[in-house]
Amino acid sequence: MKKIKDIVIACIMGSVIVGGCNSGKTTDSADEVVQRVAARSDTASAPQKVSMVISSIPFPISILDTLHFVHAKYQSTLANPVENSSLYSQSNSQAINLGIYGADLSYVISFEQFGQVGKYMKATKYLADKTGVPMAFTEDIIARCEKNSNNKDSLTVIVYGSYSLIDRTLKSDKRKATEALVLAGGWVEALYLTTQSMEALISPTDRQGGYYIILEQSKYLDVLLNQLDLVTDSPYCQDISTGLHEIRSVYNNVTSSNINDEVIKTLKEKVENLRARITKGGNV
Repeated sequence: MKKIKDIVIACIMGSVIVGGCNSGKTTDSADEVVQRVAARSDTASAPQKVSMVISSIPFPISILDTLHFVHAKYQSTLANPVENSSLYSQSNSQAINLGIYGADLSYVISFEQFGQVGKYMKATKYLADKTGVPMAFTEDIIARCEKNSNNKDSLTVIVYGSYSLIDRTLKSDKRKATEALVLAGGWVEALYLTTQSMEALISPTDRQGGYYIILEQSKYLDVLLNQLDLVTDSPYCQDISTGLHEIRSVYNNVTSSNINDEVIKTLKEKVENLRARITKGGNV
């Protein structure tokens, strides 16, 4: 069953299965959780299953949506406050926090906090414009979001499409540093939100599920580091890379058989430190 569980979690990380939240049942066994997730995956129709991968890294909502299966709870204090968007006056800081806000936007959508979507959409648009990708969040896109303000599936597709456009535009403009920073911000914030959510997972089954989600995120860290390592002429990117390598050093000694609360605590501290440096603005 452990092998099946690994496969199921890995599949979810590669694609998001859009739909409603968990029923709230908290007594499922590990086998029941796996069977329910697998059944949901197998029965999702084509329009309901959307590939959520950008530059070989899952879009944050692909990760955060899996938290429902371990009964994680939405915490309003975790996301970067939208007021902070005005702190980011330098291009590098704007790019990486565009990734941060992309994960935060994914977080509020995933947990159906529709009243927060508009605020995070505005913060994201502000930084997308500053980063030089104004077409990512046009008035038409904002209007589509408002029209579908209570539809998680539609919002997911719209926001993913905008971030895909950001990535494609930065690639075509050969802005490797900016692209890498946007991806880094999204990955860091997704791991931050995941590790912070662990505190509320009470049952052993839910905590085990949380461990698997966190382990899966390590696979994409190497992809991210490879991209940052290509931008050797950017001191800011190298600073971010150094912070990510510290996180990688924790992952290096962790497997599905030895991950525990002590490991999560260490990982959480590393992520908190890097994320705090990013969200305060300036030159990390």
